[in-house]
Amino acid sequence: MSNMVYLMTSLPSLSLGEAPPITIDEFNDDAKRQLSARHFKALQSVDIQKLDAKVGVRSISSLLYSIKEDLSEVRAAKAQNRQPKPERMPNSLLRGNPMEREMNILQWQWEELQDIEAGKTFTLTEVLVYKLKLQLVERLYSFDENKGAEVLASVVNPGKNKEGK
Repeated sequence: MSNMVYLMTSLPSLSLGEAPPITIDEFNDDAKRQLSARHFKALQSVDIQKLDAKVGVRSISSLLYSIKEDLSEVRAAKAQNRQPKPERMPNSLLRGNPMEREMNILQWQWEELQDIEAGKTFTLTEVLVYKLKLQLVERLYSFDENKGAEVLASVVNPGKNKEGK
């Protein structure tokens, strides 16, 4: 327990709108030094990008499963040209352009993680949530408006881009 306390008190605070103060690799290095092998193995299995969690923390596993199912429903609805019916994710998140939707979903995931974390001071749950939140911060920080515009242009006008090369 004292190592978990040390780990959590030594980590920088996270904010969804700011640059990540630590990388995932740095976090993993610190966690590996401080956590037991069993706890570190649980930490390694949690990934917000893969939407997978094979840990005994039901609230985290449930959230990741719900996100995975809801995003699958959103993609299926788009392919079938119908309105999506997500189970957990509010429909209001799906309005706007693709970037706005992504930002809304990231914000919602952040808030869901904060709810899970509430009252779980110096526990494995808090460490797992920290990792997931760090992944959200890194994802948001990786967005590049210019690259996004290039990708959009290549999708909207694929022939035009080939002609220009």
